[in-house]
Amino acid sequence: MLELLSAAGPDPDHAEAMMLYGRLVGTWDISNRYRFGDGRWRTAAGEWRFGWALGGRVVQDVLFCPEFHDRYPGTTLRMYDITTRLWQITWISPKLPSYFSQVGRSDGAGGMIQEGTDSQGRRSRWTFTDVTPTSFHWQGFSAAPDGEFELFQEMHATRR
Repeated sequence: MLELLSAAGPDPDHAEAMMLYGRLVGTWDISNRYRFGDGRWRTAAGEWRFGWALGGRVVQDVLFCPEFHDRYPGTTLRMYDITTRLWQITWISPKLPSYFSQVGRSDGAGGMIQEGTDSQGRRSRWTFTDVTPTSFHWQGFSAAPDGEFELFQEMHATRR
């Protein structure tokens, strides 16, 4: 199965568009700050791996932060939709359980923005900013249907 899932690189017919997230392919060390249900913020180190999948039309990641959530990782699938030129994105973490469904695009300033909903129907927004070949900043926001976005998680990543 893993042989069929992985790809050596981006689909050559859409390589330029695939690099919006494709530039993240590799292994990153993260400092992860997360607000738990009790309202307190906790910080822990982790690892975030990005790779090519499904014929090079998907960038998949696995996020692993052993001090949070009983050591169970989560994964995100980011599929470039050649029809809409947007990214269809799904995050899942079965142990929590948690899932998000989002649409991603360039933020126009060198980063990426993803918007959609979480497993409880709340609006979500994830951003990648300050993206360089060796680092980036990620933030996760959620909001009630008619409310303002509130930060619930952020990570600073450094490429290994």
